[in-house]
Formats: sequence, structure tokens, C-alpha cells
Amino acid sequence: MYSRESCLWAARSLAFSLVFSLAAAAAPALRDPNLKVTTVVTGITQATGMAFIGPNDFLVIEKASGRVKRVTNGVVVATVLDLPVNSNSERGLLGIALHPNFPTTSSVYLYWTESSTGADSTVALEVGNPASAFTPGTPQPLGNRVDRFTWLPASNQLTYDRNIIQLHARQNDFNSTATPLVATPQGNHNGGKIAFGPDGKIYVMIGDNGRRGWMQNLPNGPYLPPTVDDEFGGPAPDNAHVTGSIFRLNDDGTTPIDNPFYAAGAGLGGQAGANIQKLFSYGHRNGFGLAFDPISGSLWNSENGDDAFDEINKVVPGGNYGWVQAMGPISRLAQFKLIETNMFTPSATTVIGAVQQLRYPVTRIAYSPALALSRLLMLPGATYQDPEFSWRYAIPPSGLGFVEGNGLGAEYAGTLWSGEARTNNIVNGSTGTFAGGVLMRFKLTVDRAHLDLSADPRLADKVADNGTYPLPVGTPAGTAGYKFDGRESESLMIGDGFGIVTDIKTGPDGNLYVVSNSDNAVYKISRNVLLP
Repeated sequence: MYSRESCLWAARSLAFSLVFSLAAAAAPALRDPNLKVTTVVTGITQATGMAFIGPNDFLVIEKASGRVKRVTNGVVVATVLDLPVNSNSERGLLGIALHPNFPTTSSVYLYWTESSTGADSTVALEVGNPASAFTPGTPQPLGNRVDRFTWLPASNQLTYDRNIIQLHARQNDFNSTATPLVATPQGNHNGGKIAFGPDGKIYVMIGDNGRRGWMQNLPNGPYLPPTVDDEFGGPAPDNAHVTGSIFRLNDDGTTPIDNPFYAAGAGLGGQAGANIQKLFSYGHRNGFGLAFDPISGSLWNSENGDDAFDEINKVVPGGNYGWVQAMGPISRLAQFKLIETNMFTPSATTVIGAVQQLRYPVTRIAYSPALALSRLLMLPGATYQDPEFSWRYAIPPSGLGFVEGNGLGAEYAGTLWSGEARTNNIVNGSTGTFAGGVLMRFKLTVDRAHLDLSADPRLADKVADNGTYPLPVGTPAGTAGYKFDGRESESLMIGDGFGIVTDIKTGPDGNLYVVSNSDNAVYKISRNVLLP
């Protein structure tokens, strides 16, 4: 039988097709006997997010069907919306957030990729609204969008209200070594997570989507000598190139005047300037986790590298997170370059050092941290940011969520939890046993400014130096050496067997809810014994 090894979410950009394994699926389990896990609901398909609309009552979204379903007391009671999505690769219905004044303000926000056919599609090039503002007959680069809907509980319906933002989706670049050049359609690195901050603004995360321009720290684009980025021009961040960023918007989609680059964008003008005004941070590769600390209000995200240096970041206003010039701590730049250019053997179907885009080969990564920093595109007021934590070889992290309150016990209050985007990671050292999708828990320092990694002295450098070779016995065919090894993460691991986790939320009851994309389920983590 097929198991949850159907990896809908994986770290490496070219690994996001369905991959099946005949291994039996392990039941989810927790490593703390004071906690227990129960299944809330099954029968949902490729779930990517959830939002509570009341006690024991939540909306859950499905990636490939485009459906928003209502689950009450563990039962799917209705499909409240069905969107025509393009779900090729990492596209689809990807993110959900409620207005912070919900239900008084009955607005529900969805991040989704629009099919150009008016029906669900998995075809890479069937993306975007054909009735676009672009010249008729030309390819439409947009297709990712955030829209606001109104919740009508009496009729179990979401009705369209307005568009908040439209973003790039179509990738069909001349990205090969063939002669003549051959366009390569792809659908990955869409990000897709949205969240409201304590300031009442909505934050929207999109991956680099294969672009190689300003937002990827390439002021002149990917080519030598400088020329346009791709089929839509560039490299300035117009609508076809403003990717690899987190946007901060008002709840109606307008741009807050206190955004970090508002003045810089006004000075530039035009479409690119207007987009720069919307930015909160940039230089991101891709990620599946976005969460606000309920205590400090700080924003955190998970970010996936290629072969090297997946990250957990605290996202600050005006932060530049380094991609494509760097991943991981800038002090580890030499390792980043070494791994990406030399560690994995090319074959008939892969190109060494590609990092998805042949237009910018990793052989061009700088040889020193100082040179890499000098190459960053620094908007006025921007600051370069190292990650708070990273893994030397890809894990990769996925959905993020904070524990709010003491429902799991005081020792868990305010902790940050992360899932994984794979299920066949090596977690028990040389024994080579697999966890089936782990949950990791991070404590924060008393001032909430950093991750508290003091439980393992090996993590004092904020890097898990994982990686093993040769591969342990029982490693699934196709698994690359070094990658997906959880060593030096043992102190962080709190659960096993949760599959590919796409969302983590604290419910109104104080328990933690985990959305598993590969298990087609939502799990609840609660205290195993009554607290005094």
C-alpha cells in the first residue's frame, strides 16, 4: 500500500513531485510521556492549513482540490468554498488566516494559485487569470494571490470580497543546457503562508519562485554580462519579479506607510517602487512556516535551502536574509559553497551546482563572507540577518506554530514547534531508523529575542552539523548522502510519525493542533495527566 512517503512537500526545489514508498506508515507518537496525541479528523485530502472559528470548530484547506472545509466536533460538515486551483508541484490552496477581530469582522484570507482554465489543473503552464491586465495573447506571469472572503456561518459559505495582492506564479524560463535553449515549466517555491501580526497587519510570504533579480540579491540579474532576468524582463521587482519576500499589508490590501521601505519605494516610483513599499523583508529562498510569537509579537519563519543550510529565522523589519548570495550563517559561507558545488554527483537527469536556476550557477557564490556581503542588494535601511538556527544539510523544516498558554504544561508555554517536509529522515544516528516526520520544539530565551539551544552544547554555534556517509542500512533508494540526517537535533525532537506537517496552531482549548498533509489528518496534542 502507498504510505505517507508521498512527499508533497520536500526541501529541494526539484523534489516536489509525488514520491511513493511501500514502507508502512508509523502512528504519531510523542517523546514526553506527559503529552498525548489523538486524531481529530481524517478524510481530508492534502491539507495545508487550518483556522479556528470557534471551540471544536475550524476551517481546513486542501492543496489540490482548492476546497475549504468546515470541521465541527471532528466531523467534516461542509465544503464552504471550492476554488479553481493550479496545484502543479508546490502550487495550490496554501494558506489561511482569519481577521484578528474575527468573528466580529467576519473576514477569512486565503493564499492560492489560480488555474487559467477555470477548473482545477495540475498542468504547469495552466496558471493565472486569462482576463488579466497584461496584453491579450501574452503569457500571464501572475497566478499566486491572496483574497479576502466573508464568512457566512448560517449557510456554511465563504463569499468573495476583494483581492489583497497578486503575485508571480508562472515559471517557463530558458533554464537548461540544451542547444537551442529549451524553456522549462516549473511550479515550485510559492511560499504561501499568511498570518496577522499583533499590529493588525497581514503578512504574506512568497518563495523566490525561480526569479533571479533584486529580491534575490542580484542587482543586475542572473547573467554575465547583465541582461534581463527572464521571459518577462526584470530584474527590478515589478509584478513579475517581486518574489522571495514577506509583505506587510493593511487588512484591505493597501500599503502601510510605516513599512520599512516605504520611502525607498516612493523614491523609485513605478510598479517596482510600489512593490518595494509593500516589503517587510526579502532575500528569502522558500519556506512553509510563518508564525508570530504570542508573547513578544516577533515574527518567525522556516526557510528551506537547497542541499545546505535550512533555517529558522526571526524576521525583523527591513531584514535581508541573504539568498541567493548566502544560506546559513555568513561565517559558514565556504561550507555553503562547497556543499552546493561539490557534494552531490551529477547524473543524466541532474546538473551539479544548479540550485534550480542554471542562469545563476552556484560556482558564482563568493569565496569569502566579506565578498558575499558586499554583493547584497541593500535597500535603504535594510540590515543583513543571519538565521537564528540552521542545519548544515537539508532536513527540511516546514509548518511552524507557538504554544499559547499553559494547556500543555508551563514548561511548554511559549515554545516554538516545527514540523518536517519529509518523512524519511535519519534521526537515530548510525542505527538509521526513520521517524516518519518529526516534530521539533524550540525554547526561547527569557527576553524572547533568540532560540535557547543550551540543552545541547553542540548547538552553541546555532548550527546542527548533521550529515552521514555512507548511508545507514535501510536507507530508501534515491536518498542522497548527508542530507535529511537529524543528528545534533536530538534535543529538539519531541514527536515522531506526524508525516509532512504543514500547519501548527494552538486551539481555543489550549491544546496544540498539527495538520499533516501526507496523513490527510489533523492531530491534537494535549496533556496526558491533569495539571494540579
